[in-house]
Amino acid sequence: MKKGEKKKQEIIEKTADYILSNGLQASSLRNLAKAAETSDRMLLHYFNDKEELFTVVLSFISQKLIYMLHNTEMEKHSFQTLVPHLYNMMRDPEVRPYIKLWLELVAVASKEGDPFYSVAKEICDSFYQFYMDIIQVGEGEDKEQIAALALVTIEGIALLDTIGDDVRITKAIAAINKG
Repeated sequence: MKKGEKKKQEIIEKTADYILSNGLQASSLRNLAKAAETSDRMLLHYFNDKEELFTVVLSFISQKLIYMLHNTEMEKHSFQTLVPHLYNMMRDPEVRPYIKLWLELVAVASKEGDPFYSVAKEICDSFYQFYMDIIQVGEGEDKEQIAALALVTIEGIALLDTIGDDVRITKAIAAINKG
């Protein structure tokens, strides 16, 4: 890896850590430069603009989360076992910052023209593909439908979890377990 590429990768990693710890709202160019131990101008030397920096860094963060998910002892799960398993996983202190950032990103990217929209869509597609890879379906069940149901259910749980609504989450998981 060339020196410039190595420095760019270092910037990506340091700014990713900053964004995970502080969120998007606190991630001004100045704050990101400080986190990367460089200047705003040097950030823009490695990236065309703030939008490109965010796109690259958020994609990097998303890949880290997908890597973490794939490297847990993840075997095939039915919908009924996958949902509680992922709920427990999202409560892990190592995973929690990713979930919090994901929800912040979705809120910011809610307009199709927003620069974060494509990144949020890419991350959502990665989650769906992850569910496709690990969901186990019964005879006569449509794997794509069950993976989509898992995605929607887990996202709803993540949303309720951020506001501490454990009661409804527990009730929903109990209903899922009843089948």
